[in-house]
Amino acid sequence: MTVLRYQQGQEVRLGDSVRWGSDARGMVVVMIAVQTALPGYVAAEWAYLLHGCMIEVAAFGLFHYDAEGFAQDENLLFFARTT
Repeated sequence: MTVLRYQQGQEVRLGDSVRWGSDARGMVVVMIAVQTALPGYVAAEWAYLLHGCMIEVAAFGLFHYDAEGFAQDENLLFFARTT
């Protein structure tokens, strides 16, 4: 299993707050490979993607990110960790 990492190097974890672009905020809501999700989300719905995570950005909806997506998207930044 590939460990997902933000461009800054931190490991991606369920519940992480992210910033997308200059002011859009989001949260990691599903970790696909380990089939875990925040309350209100169902990890099994995304199992067909096999890897990566789902990020909910309030202004835009759900996005799938995999290791390549994190490596290429300079606009997606780690913001805060819940614990």
